[in-house]
Amino acid sequence: MSRDLGAEMPAALRERLDGRDLRGVMGRAHMVVTLDAQGRPHPAMLSYGDLLATGPAELRVATYRSSGTANNLRRSGHFTLCFVDAGMAYYVKGRAEELPSMADFPKLTRFRVAVEQVLEDYSQAEIEGDARILGGISFTVGDATEKWIADWERLLKALLLP
Repeated sequence: MSRDLGAEMPAALRERLDGRDLRGVMGRAHMVVTLDAQGRPHPAMLSYGDLLATGPAELRVATYRSSGTANNLRRSGHFTLCFVDAGMAYYVKGRAEELPSMADFPKLTRFRVAVEQVLEDYSQAEIEGDARILGGISFTVGDATEKWIADWERLLKALLLP
């Protein structure tokens, strides 16, 4: 079941998306949903290196410049982040606006997302008992962790540029 938290991300979610603990979140991704040209949901996955909370009501997002996700955001601006990880589940809905290009990342584009609504998904003890979320989407980069961390650090800095 979901409860409406308003138009600001809670502190626990902002801390997970602040870019400070990239090693601790390496190998985890979250689903984002945009609307395609036919109005259908279009899912995509973004890692912690592609998402950055810049305040309680704003995210910065990087995605491939020519991806369906980027094209959908340019066309409609509708954005939903399905943030599911151990012990927490949030759905962040907002409006995306494309920002100027990042010179060091020519294949990527970036968006500012103005948060409009945050839903927290939680279990009701009387219905679901002791059910709880143990984890979300995970992936591996093999022996390339340090390279990925360095790339993510550079990208997150670029997301902050005006």
